[in-house]
Amino acid sequence: MKDKRRILFVNDEMRMGGVARVLNTLMSQLDTEKYEIDCLVLHKRGMLLDEIPDYVHVIEGTPFFNTVDEPLMELIKRLDIGRICSKIRLLFYMKTGLIKKKIGIERNKIIKKPYDVEVAAKEGFCTIFTAFGDSKKKINWVLTDYSVCNYSKRHMKIVKESLEFIDLNIADSKQALEAYEKVFGIKREKGISIHNLMDVDRIKQNAKDSHDINIKSDNLNVIAVARFHPQKSLERLLYAHKYAIEKGYNHSLFLIGGGETEPRLRTIVKENNLTNVLFLGYKLNPYADIAACDLFVLSSLYEGFATIVNESLISGTPVLSTKVSGIQEQLTEVEYGWIVENNQQALNIGYVEAIKNPEKLAKMKENLQAYHYPNEKILQEFMEVL
Repeated sequence: MKDKRRILFVNDEMRMGGVARVLNTLMSQLDTEKYEIDCLVLHKRGMLLDEIPDYVHVIEGTPFFNTVDEPLMELIKRLDIGRICSKIRLLFYMKTGLIKKKIGIERNKIIKKPYDVEVAAKEGFCTIFTAFGDSKKKINWVLTDYSVCNYSKRHMKIVKESLEFIDLNIADSKQALEAYEKVFGIKREKGISIHNLMDVDRIKQNAKDSHDINIKSDNLNVIAVARFHPQKSLERLLYAHKYAIEKGYNHSLFLIGGGETEPRLRTIVKENNLTNVLFLGYKLNPYADIAACDLFVLSSLYEGFATIVNESLISGTPVLSTKVSGIQEQLTEVEYGWIVENNQQALNIGYVEAIKNPEKLAKMKENLQAYHYPNEKILQEFMEVL
């Protein structure tokens, strides 16, 4: 019997979010007869640790990496002296270039076998960690639009040096790939785009579950699922909701998620007396709630390939989205939803356009019952490069 290919996926954390969920989906769909799969979580935390497949061996990073996913300013706000010192130490290694040698030292503590393929599951620090390891093939997974937000802008020298050791960059949309190539000067032959895999069967099954939100049958119901983070710009969604209410389009807006911008969002709701906005917190299964609603809204400033858009379509709910990377590769048919320019005014107008015709939304939901996501093709594309 032919030996299995050993694959190591490297991620910084497994908190609720698109990156961790997409990683879990890919690991769950790889053929265990062909691949031996390990997953290194540098800072081992997050709700989605529990969703890593049982046959995946999970490796925990050393304490050196415990602040890799935590911004220094957030630690300062919390007055967490110990972690502030740890973060400053990490940043010192990054700025001086000593991180290259340090990664080798830390890898020797936790990695006990060679790998045929190592995948940095999130571009940035994971890229650096993978680049300065000794796996035979090194892949970097790009999941955001670097033309809009360059997460590596303070560490361009070390990231560019790291990318010299990466064999292939996989971006989740064509626009994200083009942006990454331009920002980092990557040769075209070292990059490809592959859309994110979806756990279609699980989404469809979960969408059939009973929802636990107060859906008003005599009212339109709109939903958003996101990390409450500046990138997702949920403030704009609240103002679009307010604009529609003022135009006479009464409806409910449900927000699933949580995060750093939640206090600001709740303040906007309170100050503007938006009584039909409901915060539902984090949910491992948001799909039943999405399926119960009439419209899903993505109000992001930037994305790479927003998996939640296709998850909404699989759940049978049309989408209104700002014009972000990947969206034109996702909302490819008029019955799937609307794309608006990425500003407040366009979102306001598009929001009203979407909710002013309940009959049209109902027809779109009916048509989406036949929606097909090409998972088989995407999985094959991944297997060809692993």
